Amino acid sequence: MAKRAPWHSAKADVYHDDTNCNTGNNIEKENVRQGTGGKRKCSDCKKLG
Repeated sequence: MAKRAPWHSAKADVYHDDTNCNTGNNIEKENVRQGTGGKRKCSDCKKLG
């Protein structure tokens, strides 16, 4: 598990905090935002962590 500061997509309702999360890594650069955005944690990140 490789944790880092949370990030999220401007177009999604979840945030990510694991660098091994495919969903989090596939966010288009123009849509990446730092922080949780007040969103719930991604289920894939939960499984990885």
